[in-house]
Amino acid sequence: MNATAAVAGGADWSAKASRIAAAAAILGGAGSLAGLFLGGEEFWWMLLVNFLFWGGIAQGMILWAAILRTAQASWAAGVNRIARSSIHFLPVSLVMFALLYFGREHWLTWLHHPVPAKAKWLNEGFFFARNAVALLILTGLSYWYVLAYRKLDPGEGREPSDETASFINRLAISLVLAYVVIYTLLAFDMVMSLEPHWYSTLFGAYYFVGNQYAAMAAIIIVATLVGKPAGLEKYLDSHRFADMGNLMMGFGILFSGFVFAQWLTIWYGNIPEEATYLHHRLYLFPWRAVGIAILVILMVGPFLLLQSRAAKSTPHRLVWIAALVFVGLWLERWMLVVPALAPERLAGLGLLCWSIPVFCAGALALAIISSLRSEPQVSGLDLALKAE
Repeated sequence: MNATAAVAGGADWSAKASRIAAAAAILGGAGSLAGLFLGGEEFWWMLLVNFLFWGGIAQGMILWAAILRTAQASWAAGVNRIARSSIHFLPVSLVMFALLYFGREHWLTWLHHPVPAKAKWLNEGFFFARNAVALLILTGLSYWYVLAYRKLDPGEGREPSDETASFINRLAISLVLAYVVIYTLLAFDMVMSLEPHWYSTLFGAYYFVGNQYAAMAAIIIVATLVGKPAGLEKYLDSHRFADMGNLMMGFGILFSGFVFAQWLTIWYGNIPEEATYLHHRLYLFPWRAVGIAILVILMVGPFLLLQSRAAKSTPHRLVWIAALVFVGLWLERWMLVVPALAPERLAGLGLLCWSIPVFCAGALALAIISSLRSEPQVSGLDLALKAE
């Protein structure tokens, strides 16, 4: 197959994939719009869950591009190209956050049961203002990073100037640092404040490490499904997939370590407000079964499966492990949020509630496909990196 035919085949694939993604986004969007008026409180709970999950995935993918740039990963040109492709989902995430403001009475528990000791921090105006500003800053910085990559790309086979490389490196480092600070704030505000008497200084790191774990799984899924038609096959060989598998396994171990550290601290501290947090999720029916499922799907299962180098270096085997991680983190985000609002039942599983993840999956797929279709080749900034 010559280059022209390959490009035509990729364009044909992207057109079909775009139609499927658009159909999912339209159907999911219609159901979500109906849910705004008919869904009741559980709809707002699921909107929060999916804002945390899908927004975290999209931002986490871009973060991987910045992390690998910061690490000067010379092997990751194709991975970086895919990681940057989620950028246009970030405005969707901002809209979801704005919608959450209108349903705040349904999910912000401290509006109905204020905590006087935290009144200066947990007050409605300051709460939404600080998180909106933080998200806008991170979104703006992410767009700056991605657009700078496009504008300053010297092209394949050409070396960027030292000034250009230094600027991109500084921008990548700034994005990583901003992400750590802002996603720690989001973890404290959007999740931990749902149970305002409970607190954990570890929770921010636990939260954004989980995002990066699932974001690498998302990159693996995209690389497997669209790497060849997008013209990235040369940069996504079995060695690159093995590297991605190792990164996913490493972050899975780190995430599991944070889970255990948090559980152990709560267990030996035996403080009532902390113990209640665990009790709802690990000991109370029906959430106990969900907790066990998450332990198997998100932590034990991927760790054991990723011990095989053959599984990591074979895309069509690795993608199933990545899908397992992807589903597991959605369940984990669901269990972070909903037991704080309905500890006695598995809430948020109605038909209208499920329209939200359908919409988000379609919108994210559209963002990725359109990005890879419009600019399928890797950046000369990444190709110029050299192994030391």
